[in-house]
Amino acid sequence: MEYTPAIQRLLERCQSCYKLTQRLQASEALTEATRSVSQSSLDSEEIITRVMEAAKRLMNADRSTLWLLDSETGQLWTKILFEDGNTREIRIEVGKGFAGQVAASGKPVNIPFDLYEHPDSTTSKQTDQKTGYRTCSLLCMPVWSPDDELLGVTQLINKKRPGDFPEYDPETWPEAPECFQDSFDANSQKYMQIFNSQVGVALHNARQFAAVKRQAEDQPQNVVSQTLAMLNQVMDGQGFDDILDATLRSITLKMGKSLNADRTTIFLLDEEKNEFWSIIAEAEVEGDRSLELRVPANKGIVGEVATTQKSINIPFDFYDDPRSVTAKELDKKTGYRTYTMLTLPLLNEQGNLVAVIQLINKFKKFYDRTARLSEKIDLQGFTAEDEQRFAEDANLIQLILESFRSYHKTARGQRVAAALMAATRSVSQSSLEIDAILKRVMESAKELMNADRSSFWVIDRDANELWTKILLPDGDFLEIRVPVGQGYVGKVAQMGVPLNIPFDLYDYPDSETAKKTDARTGYRTCSLLCMPVWNPDGELIAVTQLINKINSNAEAKSTESSSKNVPECFQASFDQSDQKYMQIFNNQVGVILQNAELLAAVKRQEQTLRNNLSQ
Repeated sequence: MEYTPAIQRLLERCQSCYKLTQRLQASEALTEATRSVSQSSLDSEEIITRVMEAAKRLMNADRSTLWLLDSETGQLWTKILFEDGNTREIRIEVGKGFAGQVAASGKPVNIPFDLYEHPDSTTSKQTDQKTGYRTCSLLCMPVWSPDDELLGVTQLINKKRPGDFPEYDPETWPEAPECFQDSFDANSQKYMQIFNSQVGVALHNARQFAAVKRQAEDQPQNVVSQTLAMLNQVMDGQGFDDILDATLRSITLKMGKSLNADRTTIFLLDEEKNEFWSIIAEAEVEGDRSLELRVPANKGIVGEVATTQKSINIPFDFYDDPRSVTAKELDKKTGYRTYTMLTLPLLNEQGNLVAVIQLINKFKKFYDRTARLSEKIDLQGFTAEDEQRFAEDANLIQLILESFRSYHKTARGQRVAAALMAATRSVSQSSLEIDAILKRVMESAKELMNADRSSFWVIDRDANELWTKILLPDGDFLEIRVPVGQGYVGKVAQMGVPLNIPFDLYDYPDSETAKKTDARTGYRTCSLLCMPVWNPDGELIAVTQLINKINSNAEAKSTESSSKNVPECFQASFDQSDQKYMQIFNNQVGVILQNAELLAAVKRQEQTLRNNLSQ
């Protein structure tokens, strides 16, 4: 009996080691499942196949189904491979069946063993009787896009018990086979929630691409549709952006030429970001591929036209108009001179703003091409006839621009989604050493969100602190610690909610510490996004911090500045889209970090067992 306490301690450590190993295996399975989904193409059917297989392996389920929402018909649909080798499409009404209930409510349904005892199991029993199958447990969960739109439902059937059991014999129905006498637990639900967030990104991307393909196919057979068809063919190719820019540039130039304008800019409305994006068609700086510009949708002359939906025609001399201040400053930088300007709204058939067209410097009908700019100017400026000529072509231009706006949005969504997948793969493929994970996470997050700096803070619960490591110029790492509750990362760790401070952070009430730090380092903090990292067990384990969203269109790229001189490239903010994608990214990071912690814990337990056994 004298050995009983020692034996008990050994058995407890063995049990603890076994449980840690099980959690590690489940966490690694989730990493592999999300990686499988991230490598799928833009084809919905391929995504269905990959999701079904990955989810089955992840949750040790016997069957899995991904139901996609058809919002037009109010139905869920999927494709299933039957025993005859043919794949058939199956549809169910939203609100009917377990998957339909999840689609209607947006909430998970988790029915443990035995499902036949559930009050809504009648349909399942009838279906099982026809097929010879036995449904014992079920987990249905919604799939949301990064924009919080319901895209579908994942359905897992029959959690399989670990161990060796005889295969299910349909002849024994309705008896429940021993191999299916298990249930999906709360952890299963948490893992599937993380997995479904990755599925949502893939499906969102595929749906946008499919919508644009349909739009291109529906256009009349003219130059516009031919152009869109060509773009459709190269959608997955590296040359897509070049063709898009070149085609839109061509349309812009032709529009300006028809009205005898020296410069023309099309400002397309980006409703998500409440701003306009555009290219300057006449700018041909060698080696400069940054054709895209972005301006707020409610500022300047373009913003005034967008708000009032009325044109603004400023005759010679434009500089006499009080609204010319910003243009004067831009002209001073570029060496150009604005004499006359016509800015027009472009509306679709529903009266919604699609774009704002801006034409600068009306030329004389006949002029010497070698003459100076001032000698080419038509002092009368743009006329009512010019506006009428534009109106005659407005419907066709609107059709073209709406198509290109859809393409541009889809292409940008693809780039963000691709960056997200690459980032999560980068993290998941790193070694399980904490230092290596920190380094990869910091770099991946920076690239994904176009931030200037990033840091990853891990929670030390014993010390009630967060810690990170920064790389010094000599190649060594310096560990930094902050108490939970202090600073921006400390507050996020304490509250468990994101903190998104837009430009300019110095206007924020709690910015004194950031200002003092910047004064010492010579850096300028302008915007910040701090977000919590949760593991699949619902525990807060870290905080990601991104500093200074980079405005890629700004001329000034230097980050050296004083608190009074704000770099132009930092005059930007992290938006809601950034926050949503970082939340998905952080979900995956939580899995990887848990892997590292579990593996370290298993190694410690194994070492302790070996030490105890050797005594």
